[in-house]
Amino acid sequence: MKRIKAVSLKETFHIIRDPRSLAILFLLPVVMILVLGYSLSFDLDQIKTGIIDYSQGELSNTLIQKFSNSDYYSVTQLVQGHEDQSPEETAEERLKSGNLQQVIIIPQDFSSNINKGQISNIGVIIDGSDSNIANIIHQYNEMLVFDFISEIQDIRDILNISTKLYFNPENKSAFYIIPGLVAVIMIMISALLTSLSVAREKETGSIELLFISPLKSTEIVIGKTIPYVFISLMEGAVILIFARMVFHIPFQGSMWILLMFSLVYIVTGLSLGITLSTIAKSQKVAMMTTLLITLLPSILLSGFIFPLDSLSPLLRTVSYLVPATYFLEVIRGVILKGAALRHFAAQGLILVGFSLFFLSIASVRFSQLRKAKK
Repeated sequence: MKRIKAVSLKETFHIIRDPRSLAILFLLPVVMILVLGYSLSFDLDQIKTGIIDYSQGELSNTLIQKFSNSDYYSVTQLVQGHEDQSPEETAEERLKSGNLQQVIIIPQDFSSNINKGQISNIGVIIDGSDSNIANIIHQYNEMLVFDFISEIQDIRDILNISTKLYFNPENKSAFYIIPGLVAVIMIMISALLTSLSVAREKETGSIELLFISPLKSTEIVIGKTIPYVFISLMEGAVILIFARMVFHIPFQGSMWILLMFSLVYIVTGLSLGITLSTIAKSQKVAMMTTLLITLLPSILLSGFIFPLDSLSPLLRTVSYLVPATYFLEVIRGVILKGAALRHFAAQGLILVGFSLFFLSIASVRFSQLRKAKK
């Protein structure tokens, strides 16, 4: 028992001397409860809806007002698009770019048929790249239209809703989940690769050789990042190939566009990892911190599982600081929608900004460590 007591005391002292790891262990469940408590919601708010009204009648205007007055919809009426685009072409462009989640087409004979007591149809095109959101939107549409009909007359079958899913007509959840998993895994792996880099050299003492070298801090940080770019790219390629072969994920867009954005996204992850590595004192702390910062927000706050519109305003603001939020739009847009480069210019610029910011922080932090040793 004395020997066991001695070992237990020794381990207790190790724990006490590593307060950061202990803090993370207690902080992680608290953060998870807070984030999950606020983000676990499948309710939609402000469904981005485009309406093409060919009827221009009183009843069609009433229906449009019904959508506009609902707290669940954000309505835009689509007319002649720019560059002589038809309303349908404008709608398709906005669906590809993610500016619209659905388009409602009201036919020319809509008002006259209902006034005559005849069956009328409205067409609904829903972005089906997220099967869960598509199903919820469809349910919301049916409730609103039924409410609209009941206000006119007590006839349930006077209006048919013809719904079509774009980008995922089979409504398979794997087509939505797998690209999201690719984004989460890529940011986690790339950040982990570099997060151990400087921390490992701190533990082994080899970082002293870098401190006395003629290299600039920026050169050291960039030099440590470059080798992992190729490893992360190969990792991403393996994941995509595996997803394509096993889950038969369609690929509608350009491989070069996805490769270009993947490269920027990987550099963002590597830059974040090396920044954390300069702050952490040990590899264990670096690894745990990296997992906490990359994995949890990328799954819960990026739109991977829960729609961003369902998040509270505070968490929605935090989601804009998560790199996966922007890459998810790109990878799903390219793979499922066949979207072009012009649809993701803003996302690309933001990811580049993230990379430059993290590399700058890592360089400054490395310079501070260097000066502290002199």
